[in-house]
Amino acid sequence: MFVSSMSLALAMTTNTFLVMGDMPYTPIDEINLAKDGKITKAIAATPHGFLMHLGDMKSGALACTNKLLQTNKALLTSLTTQPFIYTPGDNEWTDCDREKLSVRFDELERLSFVKGLMFDDDYTKKAQQLQGYATQAEMLENARWQFDGIEFSTLHIPGTFNGRSQILKSDKNAALDDADKRDKYNLIWLKQALVQQDAKAYVFGFQADIYHPTSKPTCSESQRSNCDAFKIYRDAISDFAKHTNKPVLVMHGDTGPYCQQQLASNLTRLNVPGDFAVSDVAKVSFIDGQWHIASVTTNEPLTTGCE
Repeated sequence: MFVSSMSLALAMTTNTFLVMGDMPYTPIDEINLAKDGKITKAIAATPHGFLMHLGDMKSGALACTNKLLQTNKALLTSLTTQPFIYTPGDNEWTDCDREKLSVRFDELERLSFVKGLMFDDDYTKKAQQLQGYATQAEMLENARWQFDGIEFSTLHIPGTFNGRSQILKSDKNAALDDADKRDKYNLIWLKQALVQQDAKAYVFGFQADIYHPTSKPTCSESQRSNCDAFKIYRDAISDFAKHTNKPVLVMHGDTGPYCQQQLASNLTRLNVPGDFAVSDVAKVSFIDGQWHIASVTTNEPLTTGCE
């Protein structure tokens, strides 16, 4: 396998990557993420191969204006000199049509804008420093790469039931067709991670808390909305872990707790910091077959379990 000199340098200097989500939301986040903020300083002092942001780059209470999205993109991408990897959240597109917002947008129009804003040439050039970096032809926001012998993948799974709920300004059928498309290509992308048979572990990152309890029926061709849009992903990830029998880490944001949970013997869930609750970034490494997760600002290991 070809390894670029930059990828080799990253692999040789650290086995740690950083992950965050659901921020900036608050003035505290903005202070911590500013040039002299505690998160920014901690990131600079922590050797890492890359920084991932799992979506929701703004509070859901704020309008999804071009200016705000552009400002927060500049803030987040300035946090690291290493590759910055992003996957969309609901706050920057599916929730942009909410009635309480000062300016409301068609959510599908916002998705198009966010893709153009985030995945530009500068983003791609930096991301290509990662070994084997590639994107899905049908959904460029889905990416994969290798780091420290681990296969990483992002999946575009936003909250608001993957855009199947609260469709207020877009054509409803068009929005549901888009959700069907995400399901199709996300599942293909997930399965293709197994192409790297020599990987020592696998990591999946996306925005939605697919493990948040719901009493809604499973989505189907006959019921495309007001349904549990995440069961197919829970099942697919569980099946993936059973099939590979290697350690699998699934990371998401969307809900408040910064916590981890052992879903199966080789399947670990990480709800990353953010979402008003914890203004921090997690640092993650894989050592001797175990995931080591800690705060980047305090170095304290994560011990809180997800309920």
